[in-house]
Amino acid sequence: MWTALSAGLLAAQAQNQVPVTAKSRNGQFIVHGRDTIQPPSGGELRPVGDNDVVSLRPDTLAIACDRIRQAIHLQLGAVERPGGAVHLHLRRPRRIEGQLTIVPTAIREGWQYRIEVPEQVEWRRLVRAIVEVVLLDVANHDLRRTDCVRPPLWLAEGLDSLLVTASGRDLVLEPQTTLNRNARRPDPLAPVRATLAGRDPASFSDLSLPDPAALADPERFAYFQASATLLVFELLRDDEGRTLARDFLHQLPYHLNWQTAFLRASNGRFQTLLDAEKWWAVGAADVLSRDPSLLWPRDRVLSELQLVLTETADVRGSTNGPVSRQTLGLSEVVRTWVFPAQQEVLRRKANQLVILGLHTPPDLMPLVTGCQRTIEGYVNGRANAGTEGTGRLDIAARAKVLAKTAAAKLDDLGRQLVAARAKSP
Repeated sequence: MWTALSAGLLAAQAQNQVPVTAKSRNGQFIVHGRDTIQPPSGGELRPVGDNDVVSLRPDTLAIACDRIRQAIHLQLGAVERPGGAVHLHLRRPRRIEGQLTIVPTAIREGWQYRIEVPEQVEWRRLVRAIVEVVLLDVANHDLRRTDCVRPPLWLAEGLDSLLVTASGRDLVLEPQTTLNRNARRPDPLAPVRATLAGRDPASFSDLSLPDPAALADPERFAYFQASATLLVFELLRDDEGRTLARDFLHQLPYHLNWQTAFLRASNGRFQTLLDAEKWWAVGAADVLSRDPSLLWPRDRVLSELQLVLTETADVRGSTNGPVSRQTLGLSEVVRTWVFPAQQEVLRRKANQLVILGLHTPPDLMPLVTGCQRTIEGYVNGRANAGTEGTGRLDIAARAKVLAKTAAAKLDDLGRQLVAARAKSP
């Protein structure tokens, strides 16, 4: 009997029929499938290619799920916490149309989820399913609820697209493959710009309540996906937005619709949906107008900014003294020159800063826009305060205060420029 049993086990093992279970590092993802026998040590390794269909094993699928979960938490800036169990059942290769189905089940300890995954599946469909289940797990954190709340479609689609653009095939492992990456980080919005092709993205209300007919049409759904990706990118671009996104997911179980949860999570940033619509319209236009292919290197931007913040002029040391060519900082121009002479120079500098801003990387934009706003604010203020020589002491006093304040701000921006040039990117 033992001989027959041993022979049967060996035969099953040879046919990859041994049932096994693999878990992700934190134990949240539990993969049920067939044997995970490692290939021989002398097996040939091949590079990860661009193939759409990947072959999965329990161990590699568990690692892929953990990678995707970490990438999502990195985007949201979320603190990792134990989540509900996600059981993935690997099935023999068979065709499963559409998105992979997620079946949530309420248990005493909270929620757990079940996904059936073919052993050979398109990697994009797998990533999309894991993104969906991670968002479901974050949203359904209240163990007292017996109904499963679903995050909005735009959040899942947008986050999925950002992850795929940023990491691509590296998210999903395959047996006996090797990774070798040496390339610049891709522009996360390159596919968005290509899809929109100059069109305005969908409005916030259209993303909130998408037309089912639009979702059924491939071309219109691609437009929805591109707009959703842009919305999620704009939302997660700073700490305030990432905090809003996390609070929004946590607020979902306590509201009848996600729009109310979104406004509540904004903590006063959006009083109404109209405020969110205005923010989205302005933010989308700003992001789409900044094409990364037109951005200059960091050193060049800082060098150009240094030139903008200085002015070369002929200066006479005394009334009858010789004229010498000198380079002055704009703060010195503001302090010592008469306003009509300042005005021409400063307006030219403000226009140069506008053009420089079109080529400035995001991390240097606060410095460039700070210089532009300081100069424009000072010029407009001085123009409204009048010019010297009018005999009105109140106008002259106000002009001196404006000049002193603007010069101090320009000095501070100059120090920030020096610090930025000394700092490694």
